[in-house]
Amino acid sequence: MTLGNAIKLIRTARNLTQRDIAKKLKVSANYLSLIESDKRDPSLAFLNRLAAELGVPIAMLFVFQGEPLPGVQVSDLNKLREMLLRIDHMVVENTERSSG
Repeated sequence: MTLGNAIKLIRTARNLTQRDIAKKLKVSANYLSLIESDKRDPSLAFLNRLAAELGVPIAMLFVFQGEPLPGVQVSDLNKLREMLLRIDHMVVENTERSSG
């Protein structure tokens, strides 16, 4: 999974549109679309702001990328990624129940 895919996954899991996030970050929805399609490489400062708007630690944007470190099995890394997705889903559901 790429950085753009991770951003889109988290954004859509939170039922946010590109326009919603772009407006809050004072960028165009087109720019956010380019990031999500991996056609632009955002700065770390922008990613920090984006992660804050999405309500996730910035590390969540990168956890799905790359190969595991030496000594880490791919299957273990995939289990961790799946667990993080489930936790994220539970947090979103809990947040929606609390605010609804």
